[in-house]
Amino acid sequence: MDIRKNTPINLTLYALATAGTIAGEMYGSHTLVFVCKPMMMVILSSWFFFNSRRVGDRFTLLIQAGLFFSLIGDVALMFQHLDDFNFLIGLGAFLIAQLCYAMGFFQSYNNAGTARGNLISAVIAVFMVAYGYFFASRLMRLVDETIELPLGIYTAAITLMGIAAAFRLGRTFLRSFIMVFLGALFFILSDSLLAIDRFFEPLSYARWAVMLTYAIAQVLIVSGALVHVLDPDEIRRKAALSA
Repeated sequence: MDIRKNTPINLTLYALATAGTIAGEMYGSHTLVFVCKPMMMVILSSWFFFNSRRVGDRFTLLIQAGLFFSLIGDVALMFQHLDDFNFLIGLGAFLIAQLCYAMGFFQSYNNAGTARGNLISAVIAVFMVAYGYFFASRLMRLVDETIELPLGIYTAAITLMGIAAAFRLGRTFLRSFIMVFLGALFFILSDSLLAIDRFFEPLSYARWAVMLTYAIAQVLIVSGALVHVLDPDEIRRKAALSA
């Protein structure tokens, strides 16, 4: 048994790292956060890499890149209490992560051929754009002018990621679509809670809710991506195209 590829072991370790991070945030233990938070993306990235490398392509590379920049963002945000500039570094890293995920989702979209759910996807996209626009509009009234542009660009990036996930409907396996799309929604929820807590009003549950929704988002996206690339039909299709 290859522990690096074993799903129960890796997801258990990921859950433990998440629990440790949340506990550290709740009880103010920087040491626990510094140990556990980076481990979340390290474990998830390792599990994804060793399971997907035999079918590696641009899609898996982009998902891996999204995980890497998520790790950079996590580390930067751990130090935001020392300098607010670290918040902007984290924001920039997560922006790149969102764009990597979005490009990855569009990559699987473009490779799939004829779609069967474009109308539903378009309706979902309209709702996402509306939410992003109205949320950002309220946010811009409250933040300092120096971070208006970065926050606006970040909102556009995460909205694009959600739209890209929505347009995978009918172009991938249903299970993969549901997992990735739910992951994108949880990512948007996590960032929304973070923004509300930081810029609108403090939330008593923000310390655990932001991290929990973020952890769920990442594991759903990665798991859904693996479902897509490891499905026997997808492997046979890639083999036929490369023959």
